This record gives sequence, C-alpha cells and structure tokens, in this order.
Amino acid sequence: MTINVNNQEQIIPENSSVTSLLDQLSIAKDGIAIAINNEVITKNKWNQTLIEVDDNITIIQATQGG
Repeated sequence: MTINVNNQEQIIPENSSVTSLLDQLSIAKDGIAIAINNEVITKNKWNQTLIEVDDNITIIQATQGG
C-alpha cells in the first residue's frame, strides 16, 4: 500500500504497524516522535497502531545542540 512519510511516497505491506514501518525504513526508535495525519501517536501505542492507505506520517528526530 502507498503512504506518505515526511512528504515522500513509500510503499509498505498492508497491516503494518508504526513499529514495523520504522523497522522497514531502518529508523532508530529512540529520540523520535511520530504523527499520523497530524495526530501524535505515543510510543506505547506504536505496536498496536496500524497504518492505513494514504496516511500522512511525520517522523521528527530530536536533535541536540545549543
């Protein structure tokens, strides 16, 4: 199925969870925030939150600096 991740089209298997998406994209699970269709998904719900066709997913990476 086709989804949008940070404004880039991605094709992933159906019934993919947020966790499996991160695995498929080789993204570390620490220090990030995830929103699906502008709704933040808390980390404790990543395994049970399924991604749907045409979802818009935003992945934000925390950075250090000062």
